[in-house]
Amino acid sequence: MKQIAIFPRVVAVSTMAVRGQQLRWHLLRGLWMGAMVLAGMPQPGRAEPVGSAPAASVSAAAGPAVASPVAASPAVASGGVVAGLPDRGPGVDDALVTTFRERNGGLFEGWQKPRAVVIVTGELDGYIEPCGCTGKENQKGGLSRRRNFLRAIASAGWPLVTVDLGGQVKRFGRQSEIKFQSIADGLRTMGYSAVGFGPGDLRLPAEELVAAVAAVGDQPTPFVSANVGLLGLDANITPRFRIVEAGGLRFGIVSVLGDGEAKQVRNDAVEILPAAQAVEAAASELKKANCTHQILLSWASPEETRSLAARFPQFDIVATAGGADEPPAELPTLPGGGRLIELGHKGMFAVAVAFFDDPEKPMRSQRVPLDARFGEAEDMIQLLATYQSQLESLGLAGLGLAAVRHPSGRRFAGSAACADCHKHAYDVWKDTAHAGGLTTLEEQKPRRDGDPECLSCHVVGWAPQRYEPFEGGFAGMKVTPHLAHQGCENCHGPAAAHAAVERGDVRASVTERDRLRGEVTLSIKTPEGKQKAINNCLECHDLDNSPQFDFDTYWPQVEHPTPEADKTDTTNKADTTN
Repeated sequence: MKQIAIFPRVVAVSTMAVRGQQLRWHLLRGLWMGAMVLAGMPQPGRAEPVGSAPAASVSAAAGPAVASPVAASPAVASGGVVAGLPDRGPGVDDALVTTFRERNGGLFEGWQKPRAVVIVTGELDGYIEPCGCTGKENQKGGLSRRRNFLRAIASAGWPLVTVDLGGQVKRFGRQSEIKFQSIADGLRTMGYSAVGFGPGDLRLPAEELVAAVAAVGDQPTPFVSANVGLLGLDANITPRFRIVEAGGLRFGIVSVLGDGEAKQVRNDAVEILPAAQAVEAAASELKKANCTHQILLSWASPEETRSLAARFPQFDIVATAGGADEPPAELPTLPGGGRLIELGHKGMFAVAVAFFDDPEKPMRSQRVPLDARFGEAEDMIQLLATYQSQLESLGLAGLGLAAVRHPSGRRFAGSAACADCHKHAYDVWKDTAHAGGLTTLEEQKPRRDGDPECLSCHVVGWAPQRYEPFEGGFAGMKVTPHLAHQGCENCHGPAAAHAAVERGDVRASVTERDRLRGEVTLSIKTPEGKQKAINNCLECHDLDNSPQFDFDTYWPQVEHPTPEADKTDTTNKADTTN
């Protein structure tokens, strides 16, 4: 695959509204990257071409080539994979492939080599890599597996065009800014032909977006949008469309942000045109270029995307945001004859659309679950390590995480504070995986104990779904080592006041003492109590991190009924006066 044309040409980046200190850093980064290009050195986030693309040609009017995994010779790109069906990553044995074929379905069964294949990804939603808490083999997605899937396509000798709908991040804040930069570098390394924008991406500060997506050296940006202009459309930081060629076929690619989604973007440094107006202008240019196939990447609701596809029926591949959690096994056919692609969420799947010299079946598609059969790509693991190192260097304060008040208003004591009165429960807890929650992050490769999105379910005193600490919650091993690991108070609630009263450190009435006891009591003997416990568990054991979670199956592993001897005596050290 080679780039044929981009429109308009990327020109100098305006620096309006860019903060001084960050601008200096970004300019230095650009100068450094440029120096590396001149020196012929490899660049971070850039794939070095090591061969020529099979069955790909370049027009005499072509601009600079976009690096692509298909540009590597099969022996180098595959890491030793024998050319054949792209159904596994390098070094993955038949037994593992069989396991995941049975679990998630076969891949490309009965396929011959296509003339060209388009790989569509998107809606990563910040899931740069599966968390691995319950074993990565139980989870799908991640840039590492995606990289190896694209390498498998290359090793099979299939001419490749790779596009991404957008939606790299969903949250905002310093961590999301760093994550977006890391993902953008990963997409460059993988040689994407075109990448769109989702509304979450466009909520990031403009200077961070520009630094991540602008052209680097002689490598043009993979980001494309017909109607989104960073620092204004006249700045021309990203092209309006892209035309690429693979297998003798010419593909015109247009990316657009839907009008409904554009309303979510409140960023004065981003200019957005009406979607239909922008698609019409880009489509006219594709017509002039005599494209064999046209691709529309529409970050919009399925309804708005269908409306755009009906107005512009020349697009034979149309990808939309929204839709179900998994892509359909068979792509729906639009009224104009194009195929509608839904990608699912969190980057768990890719969708392949291939073109054949077969008049009876010129197009075939394949839903690709990015599961363990694709293994891990070393360069993407290194990218993840760099990302984690940045988070660790900044620390919680540098990431802008301020502690928030717990809804109860109470503070945390740590699990050891429970041991004197609840010895049996504490002894049970010590032998569970919960008691080593932080250790599992420290032992990950790369380690993730500096990542708030991981810490929130592995220490005491965080809001798991918001990835932020409560006041008095875990703030690092140097400051709060007693709050390490997934401890008692994450289920029972903050217990500092309760523990202080029971130890006799604080005088309290019987009424107050009993109230504090009641606040940290959790029983599953009633339907209401059991549901409350289940809801607590689901804060961390959600579909992303623990897809096989079932309370009745998991509960026996941590069950800790209170023996009579452990029950707190009502004649405790607390003051018994009313």
